Amino acid sequence: MNKTTLFLKLAILFILPITLFFLSGCASTQTEQGAGWETWVGELTGMIDADLKMLFSQLEEEQDAYLVKGTFKGDIEKVSGEYGSGRMNGDIKGKLKDGIFNVRIRGHANVTAGSANIDGKMIGTLSKTQAFGTWNITAIDTEGTLYKFSGEWSAEKVDS
Repeated sequence: MNKTTLFLKLAILFILPITLFFLSGCASTQTEQGAGWETWVGELTGMIDADLKMLFSQLEEEQDAYLVKGTFKGDIEKVSGEYGSGRMNGDIKGKLKDGIFNVRIRGHANVTAGSANIDGKMIGTLSKTQAFGTWNITAIDTEGTLYKFSGEWSAEKVDS
């Protein structure tokens, strides 16, 4: 057996278990989403009009404080400044403490005029069935131009 063949066999021997390990980790996170997650639907209004769907989990992190994480997907109906309609999606991460909702928004928006990475915050209050507050997003398009958007949001818990 020559050195090249031996090297390839050893490389495969090491890469295969690592690949299987990472794939099993991805599969397990997908099954977690069913248990303990709540679905909320609502809207963003203001400089962007969009439908909002949030999935988040409330895991007690410390006394009266819960870790909130999830995703959002929105149909952007109208963007101020005549940028057109499109979609946005991303991740939500933050905390819920004593009914105060404070999360960071990160994601991507595609509108008629182009695409942009978005980063922002949603702040508000959360009860057992309703939530509302304000939002602000900073968007940076592919050319590096910075845009700022803000408004209000509201959502209601969907019964499972």
